[in-house]
Amino acid sequence: MKRPLAKDTIAMKTPRPRRAWVIDRRSRGQALVVFALALVAIVAGVGLVLDGGNAYAQERVTQNGADAAANAGAVVLAQRLGGATKTDADVAAGVDAITSSPEYAFSSHTGYYTNLVGQKLDAAGNIAANSGQPPALVGGGTIPTGAQGVQVDGGRIFGTSFSRVVGISSMGAGATATAVTGRLVGGPLLPIVFTVNVADCENNGSLGPGQDEWPLSADGTPHPQGQEYIVPLCKTGSGSFQILDLDGTKNNCADEVTNPPAIQFDLPTWIDTDNGNNCAKQMVDAVNALHGTVVLIPICDGGNGAPQSVTCGTAGGSNGQYHIIKVAGFFVDYMSDSNNPNNSECKNTTSPSYGTSITPIFGNGSTSCLTGWFVKYITQGPVGAGDVTGSDAIGIQLIR
Repeated sequence: MKRPLAKDTIAMKTPRPRRAWVIDRRSRGQALVVFALALVAIVAGVGLVLDGGNAYAQERVTQNGADAAANAGAVVLAQRLGGATKTDADVAAGVDAITSSPEYAFSSHTGYYTNLVGQKLDAAGNIAANSGQPPALVGGGTIPTGAQGVQVDGGRIFGTSFSRVVGISSMGAGATATAVTGRLVGGPLLPIVFTVNVADCENNGSLGPGQDEWPLSADGTPHPQGQEYIVPLCKTGSGSFQILDLDGTKNNCADEVTNPPAIQFDLPTWIDTDNGNNCAKQMVDAVNALHGTVVLIPICDGGNGAPQSVTCGTAGGSNGQYHIIKVAGFFVDYMSDSNNPNNSECKNTTSPSYGTSITPIFGNGSTSCLTGWFVKYITQGPVGAGDVTGSDAIGIQLIR
């Protein structure tokens, strides 16, 4: 039997467990919301880092594409400088072939014609920034007078991955590149120098008279189509033979052929000789290993204001210098060196390799010679000012 409570007694109630459970459930719900927001922020941050890395890689790909497109346009201009019939449509096709390729897949691009130093030209060939006229566009119908370069501005769109969480589904990458073309003024050169004129060795071994410029041959397989020449390596003054010291180390000519130093001339310039006929003998095997390839060879004239037709000369034998005025492309057949002043291999009338006719050298000073064809050659390398004439090799140089 329960006893009744006194009037001044307060009844104590036990807290309901359910109330405590309700409070805990609400706290957990709030924590879940905070965690979800934090997770989104973390994923977004990671996504931006990962997609940022991808964006950097895409910028590099886009820059490579712009470089390649500018080079492709400059190649067409180089062919035009070399005498080929090329139009604005050909330049545009060269650029478009790169920008539309699966490797680069540009979303858009614009090409401009430039001069040798990369300044944009207007349609009349004036520097657009000075004339106030708009720059001439590649694909605009006209190659401006004096155009020797192509600038390409372009970009591409690429999708994102994690950044989609924060609403970024795609990003863009842009790049600009300019390539120019003109007279080649350097590169990996053979340490042999040719005279600008077709010359023979006289009886005393010195260079004799000849006609200006070596005639060029057209491309062909397995050798160029045109006249093959025996180029004499004669004495050009006081016992000096036509061998150059390009790397500053004397009497290492074979190594210079095998590992040609890539140099740039400020043409015209003077280059030291190396140690004459001894050096030529060292080079024979290394040069003959280049049979069937095109090499770059410096061309000399008389220097000191003499016309190009004047035979190369030196001052002081093995301590002499040659006046270099250009770089030419030469397709190698063979090289020969002999102590016999009447070296029969330098007097051949038929190539032992190809069976082609050769213009022989006269005079009994022809102890050394290099045989092959002069060709119009386009390659990557430093470019200089001046017109492309005669046997000049042509370079293509990415300047920015």
